[in-house]
Amino acid sequence: MRFLNNNYTKIYFNIIASANARITEGYVEKHHILPKSLGGANDASNLVKLSAREHFICHLLLIRMTSGKDRTKMLRAVQAFCRLKKTNRSLTSRQYQVARTLTAGLPSWNKGKTIADYT
Repeated sequence: MRFLNNNYTKIYFNIIASANARITEGYVEKHHILPKSLGGANDASNLVKLSAREHFICHLLLIRMTSGKDRTKMLRAVQAFCRLKKTNRSLTSRQYQVARTLTAGLPSWNKGKTIADYT
């Protein structure tokens, strides 16, 4: 396996197991258990529904579970989570959870539409 044998890996898989065992309600995000950048597939067996906060935390754990080029890939993924595009502000996992929950029902702006399409 590509993951280091450490406590971070155990915590990660405990979160995954817990999420797989529950019925999810409200806002959830799909997470690749083995990230696509590490060879993971889009198969249902490699996907789990997590809260936004759990998703963010799992990506933080993935940094501690990998080394070398794999770790660099996981660092880039977390960087994408934390960055707001137009500013250099960072988010905590709790702030990310709140932001994603509040904006879950908004239309996607990156599907080829402009603001004029919504007014």
